[in-house]
Amino acid sequence: MIPLIAAGIGAAATLASSGISSYSNYKSQQAQMRAREEAANKLRAQGQITDAEYNALVNDIKQYYINRGSLGDQNDVNEYREAIANLHPEDYAAPVSDFDWSGTKEDYLNPYYGKIIGDTANTIQHTAAGAGLGRGTGAALNIAKGVAEKSDDLYRTAMQDYQNERDFQYKKYQDAIRNNQNYLNALREGNEYKIGLQGNLAQDYFNTQDSRMSDVLKAQQDKMNAQQTYANAIAGLY
Repeated sequence: MIPLIAAGIGAAATLASSGISSYSNYKSQQAQMRAREEAANKLRAQGQITDAEYNALVNDIKQYYINRGSLGDQNDVNEYREAIANLHPEDYAAPVSDFDWSGTKEDYLNPYYGKIIGDTANTIQHTAAGAGLGRGTGAALNIAKGVAEKSDDLYRTAMQDYQNERDFQYKKYQDAIRNNQNYLNALREGNEYKIGLQGNLAQDYFNTQDSRMSDVLKAQQDKMNAQQTYANAIAGLY
């Protein structure tokens, strides 16, 4: 009987010890769960604070670029595109017409040609008469020779005057073409310079927009990375 009682007492003691151990384990697990939950809640709260800070940072970046502005804007981009579309190199090539001066050497023949020839013939005839040659064949030949020489001289002078005038008119023609081309070149250079300035404004606008987008995307990416870090930390608690 006594052994049975002793065995019962031993079993009861074992059960009591086991119960106490289980209870202790349960309380320990509960404490650990509460500690994990508290840590997780703190991480979630800190994550919300971090989200708010990143949201504020994104808004600050956007406001910075609004306040900063840029030298160019969308209108400059549109005007630059339109200026390029309307740039036609052929507009700056001077038109060249044919040289149409219509002068002739007869225009420069002495207007008193007939009188000069007549006076020349009379002078030679009078000279011949004074020399006793009269109206013979020799006198006639002298008159013809003198008239021919005077005529050649008058035509030679007319031809030289004609050539000089033609050269002068052709130079004026060339100068007019050159001056016109120089004027068009100046216009082209001015327009190209203006287009270059418009291009600079358009490029500045795009550069500013690209920088703004890059800064915003980086802040948003950093926010996502922080969120993932908090999520991993919370998951690690369990």
